Amino acid sequence: MKAGVLNSSGRGLLSALFVLAAFVTVASFLYVLLIGYGFVFFTPEGVVVSNKLFPAYVFLFLWVGFAFLAQRGTAFLFVWVVYVLCFVAAWKWRESFHKAIRGSISNPFHGIFNNFLLIFPLVSSMVLMAVTAIINLQQSVGIPTGEPQFPENLPLQGIFVELAYAPVVEELGFRLVPLGLYAVLYVLLAGKTVARKGRLLITTAFHPDGAKRSVGLPNVAEHGIWRGISVGEWAMVVATSALFAYAHIISDIGWQVGKITSVFVQAFFFAVTYLAYGFEAPILLHWYFNYYLFFFDPDVVSRFFPTADPVLSVLQLIIMALGIFGWLAFTVIGLRRLFRKRTLPPSAVPIYPATSTSQSPE
Repeated sequence: MKAGVLNSSGRGLLSALFVLAAFVTVASFLYVLLIGYGFVFFTPEGVVVSNKLFPAYVFLFLWVGFAFLAQRGTAFLFVWVVYVLCFVAAWKWRESFHKAIRGSISNPFHGIFNNFLLIFPLVSSMVLMAVTAIINLQQSVGIPTGEPQFPENLPLQGIFVELAYAPVVEELGFRLVPLGLYAVLYVLLAGKTVARKGRLLITTAFHPDGAKRSVGLPNVAEHGIWRGISVGEWAMVVATSALFAYAHIISDIGWQVGKITSVFVQAFFFAVTYLAYGFEAPILLHWYFNYYLFFFDPDVVSRFFPTADPVLSVLQLIIMALGIFGWLAFTVIGLRRLFRKRTLPPSAVPIYPATSTSQSPE
């Protein structure tokens, strides 16, 4: 009895700490989203940069797309609005952010995966920790990762605009369109309803898991990641992740061979979250690496936000703690499932005729 009480108390405390860390991190996401807008439109260098043209590219399907000249400010404003819409969708879809928090407080860890915005800090921290470990390990054995090269005369605001622009167009071409098309075909071919096919097409493109659930297919919300994503979808996840990693190597902007593995891991998580939560999840995860972490750069902090350094230090500790917690929980749950004794239900136990040791002679 006491052990059970202690276990329940420990889960409650751990859940409360997780919710607090997630809430603080999400607040920092929204704050940095606003900071980025001001960084471009309300600094002298940003105003100059925003009025200059740059080749804006659009990927419609993997590498297929087009490029056109656009003002950096216009391009940034467009993707910034997309990010705002993604945060709104992440707050409301499946189960609202505040409702998921209340549920997790009243019942420890209950329903934390029902809202992407609540689980976003945990997933992003886990991916960041995995990518950092991969890069450090590769560099220790002489496998270089490289880094992107920007024009020397381009100020930090210009670099930021290009980094902020990339997640929307890259997720469109490498995740939303190829995976979305496959999900649409999968749902339309497997779904039993015909009258709602037009509506299903739109719903599936934006929220594949919700569409699968509406037609009675295995889905992540009801069956979990492994059973809720089909074999074909897993194949598409691996294929698009590999192509995305390869695209970085052939882009000729400074990445080297070691970038393949780290980008593959990132793209793998981007793709899985799209299938599980919808269009906003991979865009926001990509936003995290390109937009959010940009303001953790020491050069950016020292030049523009020196008073924010203590806050960033606290956020870095929270990110590290969430990453460690996430991977430990993932390992423990995986080991428990691996070594869990599987017992058959009574109805599945075979029944054989009773035999007697004493039989009458023939």
